[in-house]
Amino acid sequence: MTLYDFLKQENTDFDSYDTVFDIEVTVCVPYHSEDSNYEYYDKFCDFILKCVSGVEKISDCECRANWYSFVAINLEVFKEIANDMWREGSIPDDDDDLIYEWIEEINGWIAGGVSENEYKHFMETYANRIKEDN
Repeated sequence: MTLYDFLKQENTDFDSYDTVFDIEVTVCVPYHSEDSNYEYYDKFCDFILKCVSGVEKISDCECRANWYSFVAINLEVFKEIANDMWREGSIPDDDDDLIYEWIEEINGWIAGGVSENEYKHFMETYANRIKEDN
């Protein structure tokens, strides 16, 4: 089951925890608009939630999800995105360190931490190359 499916079923927001690192990504019930006018932020969140699987409910508002696996199977694409969008010199050399940083980064993006233009750039440039973890 993907995070997207899990959140729709539970119909509430969750703190999701990675299965490898002790790191949290807060996720929200997918946004739905009657007129299908989704902002790129909404498209990004729905897209990411549909890619992450391995969901296990651990409490009323907490679950585990395979964030590590999702980033790991897409590591080459995430490296390219980091080279394109991150500050020069801020990209870790070690793959596990980069995966950890990307999980943190995704949490920030889901929290609204980047501009609408950055969501648009991600969705138009990289989304079609990201593989689902399921």
